[in-house]
Amino acid sequence: MKSFSEMTEAKVETKQSYRLVVLVERPKKLDPAGTSSKLVSKADKLGITTYNCRINGAYLIRDEDTGVVTIHNEGDEKGFELDADTIVFIRGDVTKKDSYMDLISQIERYGIPCNNTRECIEVCCDKFRTYLRLQEIGMNQPKTVLIPNDSNEAVDAAHEALDNKFPMVLKTLSGSKGVGVLLIETERSLQSQVSLIYKIDPYCDILLQEYIESDYDVRVVIVNREIVGAMRRNKITDDFRSNVSQGSEPEIHELTELEKEESIRAAKAVDGMMVGVDFIPSKNRDKDRPYLIEVNSTPGLMGVEAVFNTAASKPIIKDQKRSITKEILSMFMDRNNW
Repeated sequence: MKSFSEMTEAKVETKQSYRLVVLVERPKKLDPAGTSSKLVSKADKLGITTYNCRINGAYLIRDEDTGVVTIHNEGDEKGFELDADTIVFIRGDVTKKDSYMDLISQIERYGIPCNNTRECIEVCCDKFRTYLRLQEIGMNQPKTVLIPNDSNEAVDAAHEALDNKFPMVLKTLSGSKGVGVLLIETERSLQSQVSLIYKIDPYCDILLQEYIESDYDVRVVIVNREIVGAMRRNKITDDFRSNVSQGSEPEIHELTELEKEESIRAAKAVDGMMVGVDFIPSKNRDKDRPYLIEVNSTPGLMGVEAVFNTAASKPIIKDQKRSITKEILSMFMDRNNW
């Protein structure tokens, strides 16, 4: 049987190329070390015509005579045609403004495929909504409750509803890269941290979550119900978080069959085409289900890309050197994946 890498390489040779719009919620100049820049660079090398579009200021025009739809960066009158060969990759936290999400709805309305739908993005960007979606299908997750406001009564009620000992994890409903995630070790700390967050943002939403002790968590990148790669993110020294963006040094992670099944179930639950599924492994990884902690609709690829690109320096896993970004782009050569 051919490996995923071999199959995607074959698709580059046998399938017609396509046109790509990278719709990004970022400053005008892309971070050269970021996922969006890597997507654009790899797409160019594969011969894919690419349009880098900053969502802030972007707009669509439909010619009433020809029906041609174009997308435009702010100040770009010519724009880029969204035709039958175009797919849109959405990057960054596009839920920050309703107008950003409405632009995605417009794109969908014109029948242009995106790597994730607006519905998927909205579910994944709300940690409690994701929790409920995974709960509906009986997935194993840390116990989680909402804290509706900063009153002593509301905080106490949430603490009692969680029915768990300290430490606990406090999270804002939105946020990524480990930002907005705190470890709470006492009841006094819980109340003070909630009060501080609501003072900074009175409309912030907060959840309280059971803390699962582990030396690492796992990020699984899934495209079209297929696992592209997985990395182990080791806990940072003097920190309980393990995000690569916070300084964690990732490694290739060999998934058990149960971990594979649960990761794909999570991706299906949010109807994700291209997602990153995060979990904390169980002590008996072969028999006990992992704890699902998050599904990301715009997963950063730089960590998993670096892990597999540096595999050649380790003789044991030399054959695993791959470009995850290239494989993902190549996979979309097959229109059945749209």
